[in-house]
Amino acid sequence: MGQPSPVAQDSPTGQDSPTEQDHAAAGHAEPAARSPYAEHTARLTRSLAHALVSENDDAELAETVRALATRLLDASEAPAAVTVDDPHPRSGFRRDITPITSAVNPLAPPMAIRREGDESVSDVALPLQYQGPPARVHGGIVALMLDQVLGNAAHSTGLPGAYTRELTITYDAATPLDRPVQVVGRIDRVEGRKRFMSGEVLVDGAPSARAHGLWISPR
Repeated sequence: MGQPSPVAQDSPTGQDSPTEQDHAAAGHAEPAARSPYAEHTARLTRSLAHALVSENDDAELAETVRALATRLLDASEAPAAVTVDDPHPRSGFRRDITPITSAVNPLAPPMAIRREGDESVSDVALPLQYQGPPARVHGGIVALMLDQVLGNAAHSTGLPGAYTRELTITYDAATPLDRPVQVVGRIDRVEGRKRFMSGEVLVDGAPSARAHGLWISPR
């Protein structure tokens, strides 16, 4: 039957966290804190997403769905008792629900971001549900990864919070599925409220995509 592969490892991001005021202004309630039960449920949901796009035999798909449903129902009987042996590293978001680094958002791989010197770095291998052209990561997902890692770098030096103003992506080659790739971001220079950023997606050390962007902190 179709089975997903692990997606991301590594360590926490230092990205700026939305405040309660940000959520209130957007008309959203402050999201609940992450729990092992929520993370466990998100992992099973990612497994379901992978099965839906990878399994061609309905009987095998049905078997996978039944197995996942059983695990979801079992966990729902006592959610407070659920544990996760290898919890995803916490990101810099106080309550991260982003579709790229959140442990509890099933849309997220999830990526984990660490600091190496003056750069933010993430190692990730994306499974089939992130495909665009055959065997390639969708270009929008590549842009999302770069936006998140550059955003992490923009906030990792203790500077005030900032938001993406411009992001330009140059696609040099395919970013493959199910292979380790590395996403890197850095601050090139700071001019007042402006942070000029750059980064790459690296496949075997060679760039498959390059990014340049501008982040601006609020007045």
